[in-house]
Amino acid sequence: MATANSLGAPGSAQSNDVSSATLAADEVRTQLEAGIWYTLCLWPELVTAVSNQWGGPESAEKRDWLAGHISDLLIERPDTDAEDIETRLLEVLEDEFDARLETESEVAVARDILLLREDTLEGNFQRVQDLRARYERKGKSVGLSPGVEIVEHIHEDDGDEDWDGEDEDLEMSDAPALVPAREIKPKQEPEVDEDGFTKVVGKKKT
Repeated sequence: MATANSLGAPGSAQSNDVSSATLAADEVRTQLEAGIWYTLCLWPELVTAVSNQWGGPESAEKRDWLAGHISDLLIERPDTDAEDIETRLLEVLEDEFDARLETESEVAVARDILLLREDTLEGNFQRVQDLRARYERKGKSVGLSPGVEIVEHIHEDDGDEDWDGEDEDLEMSDAPALVPAREIKPKQEPEVDEDGFTKVVGKKKT
């Protein structure tokens, strides 16, 4: 007669199935959150806000929190759509980074995040790997987007009398120079003689 050991304990197959399902769910969550994190790290507008620390010294931590928050939202609320994600992205940028987005790039970010959810739920992690490769190739040195033109920093509009303008100076200094600076020569003042007549000075010939 076969022993219990050779057959396996009663319910062991079901237990293994549950464990496999749990591991699969954990892997999906891990991959989805990683993909969202890479997506946010490659989003130029958020890169600007984090690099300029518009969210304070914890700006990078706020970005990381946002990645986990959106991941939880997608898993716990399967009916979450692109508009929900776009709204959440804009809310966090304004509430946590005092930035108002004007480019509508959140639309593409939300679309990419939904594609990540679709792929990872099917066990397809290729998109996550591609994002990781992009980040390793250029994400660590991704350039700042033109903050003055793309992201409006709204801290100066909050009516805080104690604000010293530090954020505004930072924003302007970090905006890329689109036109090379040219040397500006001082304008020559007209010469007036003793009789009050203006002396006409001709241009030098080269």
